[in-house]
Amino acid sequence: MKKILSGMLLAVLCMMLVTSCEKDMDSNPTFHENTTGFVLNMPANAANNVLDLLAADKVIFTTSQPDYGGIPLVTNYDVEISFGDFSGENPVYKVVTSSTSTVIEISASRLNDAVVNMFLEANEGVEYPSGEVKDLYVRLHANVNGLDKGDCYSNVIKLQVVATYQAPSISLPEKLYVAGSSIGAPWGTWKEFTPVYGLPGNYFAVVYIPDGGEFKWGTYPEQWLGYADINLYNDVAGAGLSDNGGNIKVANGGWYVLYFKAKIDGESINYTLNVHPAAFYIIGNATSSWTDSDPALKFTAPADDTEAWVSPEFIGGGEMRAYVKVAEFEWWRTEFTLFDGTLFWRNDNIPNSWEETMGAEYSVKPAAGQKLYLTIGTPGVDAIEKGEVK
Repeated sequence: MKKILSGMLLAVLCMMLVTSCEKDMDSNPTFHENTTGFVLNMPANAANNVLDLLAADKVIFTTSQPDYGGIPLVTNYDVEISFGDFSGENPVYKVVTSSTSTVIEISASRLNDAVVNMFLEANEGVEYPSGEVKDLYVRLHANVNGLDKGDCYSNVIKLQVVATYQAPSISLPEKLYVAGSSIGAPWGTWKEFTPVYGLPGNYFAVVYIPDGGEFKWGTYPEQWLGYADINLYNDVAGAGLSDNGGNIKVANGGWYVLYFKAKIDGESINYTLNVHPAAFYIIGNATSSWTDSDPALKFTAPADDTEAWVSPEFIGGGEMRAYVKVAEFEWWRTEFTLFDGTLFWRNDNIPNSWEETMGAEYSVKPAAGQKLYLTIGTPGVDAIEKGEVK
């Protein structure tokens, strides 16, 4: 499509050149990039007014085509909003809608949701302050529709708006699962993800996947969601992810943390899959440090899933605290203990100790010189996570 449109633009310019030669005129228009910007007008219902976005019907933005040399080209306009004034090199903003019309109508309800979502994305875990008057900055980004030409911005206008959080009719999944060619029984074991404590919509699982291994996922066992069902990939570990017939294929084998982030977008859920190198640590009174990700307290990783992860030695004198590092989350959000020999992931507030909060059966108190050994599933059999201090 871009080649066709580029050809059409070239044909128009050539016709203008021929016409100019035939008529011996120097005033025919010639395309050039816009260097002066263009004007975004203040919406009529926003001037000297606070817009209640749930009470209003729509917001209408008007503009005129940027000057591209007098050539009437179809122009695309992105409506961008921000809580800042777009100053600086990398302003934080959100695109609300796109249009090829110089009269751009936006549902006030849609703008309301965009404002709320923009706030929640920047302030994870913080409730939106419904009813609070906020300054909202708006600008248009323009370019020639279908071509990599004509990028320019309008002036910035400031609106005062009141937005209200509305609970969506859908909800985040309670659980996620993964199955694959090398996770327990091939394509038969559905390993359950662990929720990141205190942060709904965040789930993680530690897996070993060899070179060329493949997997699928779901919100329940045997849902068989695949590569195309994930909106964004973030392969921090360099696993080399690709689509193989709907399966998610891993080029470079190793131990990985699969970290899913689910976000409600209108009436659908967007999923981001982040892949990080797996890393376990111990911490706390039974060690020499309370420092998150202390290199001296990092487990030794096995070559594959036939061997155990091995911690450094404990110094004793306290309760075992252990965790897997997931992205930038604090260690206590991805902490575990041992219960009947299996990993029990934190699902409650633990201000002081597992023993105080959960009971003595959840509390492990290693002696000096002991180590923690972890086996993450039995190859070809199951995905049970086991641990032993010895």
